[in-house]
Formats: sequence, structure tokens, C-alpha cells
Amino acid sequence: MAERHKYSIIVPTYNERLNIALIVFLVFKHIPDVDFEIIIVDDGSPDGTQDIVKQLQQVYGDDRILLRARPRKLGLGTAYNHGC
Repeated sequence: MAERHKYSIIVPTYNERLNIALIVFLVFKHIPDVDFEIIIVDDGSPDGTQDIVKQLQQVYGDDRILLRARPRKLGLGTAYNHGC
């Protein structure tokens, strides 16, 4: 029996309220047979990105959509590290 792998997709965000739902939808649509989680690392977006992510957790499950909120904008490189 083949070993099944689980993948983590890290998505850094800052003011992505208008885009994050589409990104998540497209990931679920295009890789339906892959075991994955999406880790969204938000740098304290003032536009409500975290609220949208919480709504996405209700739709897709908080085991598939993980929110790693940070208090302020700390940069892209450290966001990827925070998601690991």
C-alpha cells in the first residue's frame, strides 16, 4: 500500500480580504485528491482578512484552513517561517 503524504500550503497575507476566498477555492478545486492544509499567515491586516479566513474555516474546516495571525506587518520571509 502506498504511503499517503499530507502537504502544507503556506499563504502569507496582508490586506488580501478581496482575494483570499478565491485563492482557497481554487486550491480546493484544482487538487481535490491531495491531502493538504492551507496555512494562512496574516500580518495584522487592517482590512478584515482574518475575519474572512475565519469564515473560510467554517466552510472548509479549521483542520484544513489554519490561521496564523501576527500582530503587525513583519515581512514575507518571516511569514513563511512562521507558517512552518
